[in-house]
Amino acid sequence: MDTEWMRSRLEVYVGLIESYDAAYRAASYTFTDQVKMLDREATRAEPTVVRILQWLDAELAIDFVGVGYDTSNGVERCTKALGILEDRAEWEIRFAPDSPSLQADRMHDLVWRAASPVWGTGEFKIAIQQAAVAVSAHIKSKAGSHLSERELAQQVFSPEPAKTGQARIHFDGDPRDKPWQSRQKGLHLIAQGVFAGIRNVAVHDSGPWDEHVALEHLAVLSVIARWTQGTSLVEA
Repeated sequence: MDTEWMRSRLEVYVGLIESYDAAYRAASYTFTDQVKMLDREATRAEPTVVRILQWLDAELAIDFVGVGYDTSNGVERCTKALGILEDRAEWEIRFAPDSPSLQADRMHDLVWRAASPVWGTGEFKIAIQQAAVAVSAHIKSKAGSHLSERELAQQVFSPEPAKTGQARIHFDGDPRDKPWQSRQKGLHLIAQGVFAGIRNVAVHDSGPWDEHVALEHLAVLSVIARWTQGTSLVEA
């Protein structure tokens, strides 16, 4: 949508019909050459103006009267259209329905504590890396494992029973129940995805990260940390 083009066309048209009105009155309501010239220019511009009015507000184009004995109709409607163009962007903000927002400082403390020192600098990618490292270190410590990140999540969150030298971090409950299996498999898969698709990408991506995208990534890390908080160590 080219708002500047529409604004320019409307302003030029208003100028033409106001000039037409002034010249017509000055000539004692006779069609001088100047009046005829302004009439032609305004008439030529009118179809585009009507289309602009229809696009902005269809009611403005109904029974539109431009050049003629009374030019107030055209001036008034074009002025309203200019007002719409002026405030349209703000309407989208002011009239937008309220929506929930993510608050970084209300995410899991482990995640935000790791990310917050650099978040305010705008280095969102580094903040995400630090949060991912903190989550990995926490899981590693809880499991007493020598692995880290994706390999760590793949082993310790596995729904399979613990083995000698391979402890598990499981939700409380009966592993035979389907709800338990769903939760454990979910943690198992999402944790691997976080370290592969967020942590590893952050390390190798050379460009800056958008704040909102980084906030979404931070939220996923917070989910992993919060779910891990509800688990217990299971050893063979």
